[in-house]
Amino acid sequence: MNPYHFKTLRARLTVLLVTPVVLILMVAGISGFLYVRDILLDQWNQGVMLKLERATHEIDMRLARPVELMEMFSKSGADRPDASLLEAIVREMETLQGVVRTNVNWHFSATGGRGRENRNAATDRGRFIRFQRGAFTKISPPKVDSTIDEMTVSITMVLLDTYDTPVGNLEIVLKFDYLVADITTNVWWQTAVACIADRTTGKIILTSAPMQGRETLGETDDPLEARLLEEIDRKSAGTILGPGLPPERVAGYHRLEVFPWSLVVFADGKSILAPIINFRNGFIIGATILILLVYGIIRLNVDRMSGTIRSLSRQAEMLAAGGYGEKIPVHAHDEIGRLAESFNTMVDGLRERDAIRNTFGLYVDPAFARALLKKPETGRLGGRRQEVAILMADIRGFTPMAEFLSPEKTIDVLNRYFSAIIPLVQKHGGIIVDFVGDAILVFFEPIDDALPATAHRCVRCAFDMHAAMGILNRQLEALDLPVLNMGIGVNSGPVVVGNIGSEKRKKYGIVGSAVNTTQRIQGQSDAGEVVVSRSVFDMVTSRITVTRRFTASLKGAPSPVRLYAIAPAQPKPTRIKD
Repeated sequence: MNPYHFKTLRARLTVLLVTPVVLILMVAGISGFLYVRDILLDQWNQGVMLKLERATHEIDMRLARPVELMEMFSKSGADRPDASLLEAIVREMETLQGVVRTNVNWHFSATGGRGRENRNAATDRGRFIRFQRGAFTKISPPKVDSTIDEMTVSITMVLLDTYDTPVGNLEIVLKFDYLVADITTNVWWQTAVACIADRTTGKIILTSAPMQGRETLGETDDPLEARLLEEIDRKSAGTILGPGLPPERVAGYHRLEVFPWSLVVFADGKSILAPIINFRNGFIIGATILILLVYGIIRLNVDRMSGTIRSLSRQAEMLAAGGYGEKIPVHAHDEIGRLAESFNTMVDGLRERDAIRNTFGLYVDPAFARALLKKPETGRLGGRRQEVAILMADIRGFTPMAEFLSPEKTIDVLNRYFSAIIPLVQKHGGIIVDFVGDAILVFFEPIDDALPATAHRCVRCAFDMHAAMGILNRQLEALDLPVLNMGIGVNSGPVVVGNIGSEKRKKYGIVGSAVNTTQRIQGQSDAGEVVVSRSVFDMVTSRITVTRRFTASLKGAPSPVRLYAIAPAQPKPTRIKD
């Protein structure tokens, strides 16, 4: 089944007009929604990233001095350690805000025997074991320290000798609340859904009030948290969108430099995208109203158009059956109205042409018609370009004459006139193209002879028509009717020859500028004259007598045209040199 087959014009126009509107609105709406959504998410991302960056920076700043002293300690043990310097560094650590205690533990005794000593034993002897460097090994998660009954975290540095063999470790214990004090006192943390989580395990270290009770990211099988666990271990910062359009939740994260933790913030996607969601809803409502309005306009206009088109269809069917019917009412001046007017004009023309065909259609020589029908292209619509000879004859002064005659006498004169000249056209193998009032248009087509011979047939026909006018005028005088004077123009040139019309009704005729030129040459002839163009004159010059030559400016011709008034050749013709 053809998917584009529609039974009604309304359905066709509705689909062809409404569908592009819907597609344009959809593309514009979706593109605009995605564009604005990205802008809003980017704005949120910039804001939350700034907050996370500041928060992590505040934690890193609180850790900066303890870490700096630990690194200083690790660099001061090379060669022979200076006990007083190391002791000073350790005591400086213990005086830092937030530091609970500092532990220095040795894996080997001062005598070289295997054992374990704490910092006080070592310093009491005034010695530190020699070590080459220190390396941070672990940061413990927050836990309750029984000595102070508070949450603490510890940073441990292993001390290595020149062979990278551990000889001891340095541990600094910090209050966890001190580290996160700048975050937990911030207004945005108290209201946001946020936490600090371990990057590798997903264990939650610290939560804001809305997330209290949570222990591990991903424990609820939330796809957003599952993606978050993958991302925070690979990237230092970023934003992740949850499922849905718009996303149900959005998460932003930022990595801490010292601890293996990341600061995470969750937000409701609808609250972030509230402006674009409202715009989307309004856009859908507006687009729906617009589509309904377009549909209403289409239906209002199409019903009127389809009524006229249905009338055209019924009239066309009637016309195909041989009838004409009544004229189609014209209710508008648009294309449909002009179509109805054109159809009415066409029907009027068919009535007129059928009448002409029924009246004059028999005036074709049967032998010549049979010769034409032997050509296969004659019976088909269309045409071919060919050189032909064209004759046009017109009665001079007929219009003023008709004004003084009764309609009956006017028709009688015309009938006698055409009855006299039509047999002559048949005799010389001419084809009557049309009758225009008192004028007749005839062309002579080369069938079995060359164009010069065809042009000679056309000129002989013109001479015989003038000779017949003498007999006709004597008959008219006997009936007390006015005599007729006729002018004839003859031309030759390329035209399109063929059937004009439709398969039901067609006419064998010619079309081309040469036809118009022939009409204008005929207008240059005086009563009783045959005026020919230069092309015709050159083909028949040996068989005629020139009675007048002149130059005339014809409409449509770029320059004046040379014309000749001719008569049948005399026994001793007097030729006028050109």
